[in-house]
Amino acid sequence: MAPAELKAGQPGTQGLVLYSRAGCHLCEDAERMLASLSVPFTRIEVSSDDDLERRYGWDVPVLTRSPSAGHPPEVLLKGVFSRARILARLAGRP
Repeated sequence: MAPAELKAGQPGTQGLVLYSRAGCHLCEDAERMLASLSVPFTRIEVSSDDDLERRYGWDVPVLTRSPSAGHPPEVLLKGVFSRARILARLAGRP
């Protein structure tokens, strides 16, 4: 069976942001895993922003989905990412 892939614009992939830190091996693993699944995301470095460092610093990598108007970002995953966890969360499963 071929690995599952997600494409830009596919439900669940819009507005994904990966909060990470340079030198973080879990962050590097998460980036590689997302790329291997063709999941489009924007990477944001938390160490360059005090607020982001306070919010996500101990939990990186953190994958969020952009909020709808008036709502905070939805945290999809933290810490260790796996193919199964990524696909489940993007499909709306816990």
